[in-house]
Amino acid sequence: MNFDAEITRAERVAADLDSAADAAVRNSAADVLRERVYRTEGGVVRVRAEWSAANHEEPSVRVPLEVIDERERRDERDLPAFVELFFHDVFLLMNIAAPGSFGGTVAPSGGRFRIRELTLDPRVFDYARAAGARATVPLANVVAWYDGLGIGTSQIAESSAAKVVFHLLHVARGESEAMTVVRLAECAELLNAPVPPIAALRDAIVSRSAPVVHPMHDDGLDARLDDETYEWSEAIDRAAVAIVTALQQRAQRR
Repeated sequence: MNFDAEITRAERVAADLDSAADAAVRNSAADVLRERVYRTEGGVVRVRAEWSAANHEEPSVRVPLEVIDERERRDERDLPAFVELFFHDVFLLMNIAAPGSFGGTVAPSGGRFRIRELTLDPRVFDYARAAGARATVPLANVVAWYDGLGIGTSQIAESSAAKVVFHLLHVARGESEAMTVVRLAECAELLNAPVPPIAALRDAIVSRSAPVVHPMHDDGLDARLDDETYEWSEAIDRAAVAIVTALQQRAQRR
């Protein structure tokens, strides 16, 4: 079954973060991410993508997809889920290779069944990049490491590494600042890279002693927000750097 995905790129946290390293990782996707193979109890499903050497200045890119169902009992109703899973994988793989290099709204179409539009926000990876996690890892190394985790089509995390990447995907799919803090604190500890400020904030949130702020967070309306108690961005940035660095180190050793 054939699909098309229109990817509208997310805005970067800082304008100067897009670099030759990002372009190199995106271009390597044409080979490294040309096909993802998903093994199920009933057989294999392959997702093949045509990654063009797109102009990286363009706000959107089109990616044609072919999904090949080799299972004993084929059911085309399942195939949209494999398209969604493919883009979740791509998001993780490219952002671990070069933080902030992939993200935005993915709008797939085609086939006879509706596929949900996905928004995958790379802000945690962008935060890490802006705060100092500037290293990159070859995309092929990241793919080898990730596939070695054996996550495949599993929807329940069974290892520490799987829990980390699932937490990061939840943040990318959209979380409140408080839930982002909780998930990042968990990620840092699962990676044995604890960050005391984010852990303290997590504990305050869980114990209900953390301040609850209006979603506008506008200090022009309430000057009390100038107090550092209400500013969590530094703790989030430090956690993002620790998490991304730890993941890159594991992928680099692969």
